[in-house]
Amino acid sequence: MQLKIILIGVLVGCSYLIGDYLYKAYTKRHKQLNDLIRILEIIRMDLSFGLYTLEEIFERVGQRKEYSLSIFFKSMSLDLHKNSSKILDEIVKDNIDILTKETYLQNKEVDEVKKLILTLGKSDILSQERMIDLSIENLKKLTDESKDDINKKGLLYKKLTTFIGIGIGIILI
Repeated sequence: MQLKIILIGVLVGCSYLIGDYLYKAYTKRHKQLNDLIRILEIIRMDLSFGLYTLEEIFERVGQRKEYSLSIFFKSMSLDLHKNSSKILDEIVKDNIDILTKETYLQNKEVDEVKKLILTLGKSDILSQERMIDLSIENLKKLTDESKDDINKKGLLYKKLTTFIGIGIGIILI
């Protein structure tokens, strides 16, 4: 009987942890979207001064460890520095896996970043600033969407998995 109670307790605890993990995934996505907006604002400021190359801008952003996406930009900077024979499209393709595998960003956010990076350096500074502003506006909409996801889906998954664990525990009794 004691073993059964212990197993039920472990089951309820595990179900709670699964729900908490799903909830934290939604909150981490929201934080990473906000980090990405801040990074794009930094890139816009650096581009407006016109004193930095794309490699230097990515390196400056990559050095900021407080942003969870700094690894991607540091890798982009290193590849731009090492591979002068590669074009930007190839470097982005090589590094985009960092965003898809090591972050909680969804495909639409990753595509937005990819599209923006591929347009940088192909027009004048004002056009690039407008493209960055447009991307920031799109990401702000996605940030609002992610906040709603936290409040709706995240809390729902957290509570639902806990109740499922309790329900299975009751059935086992």
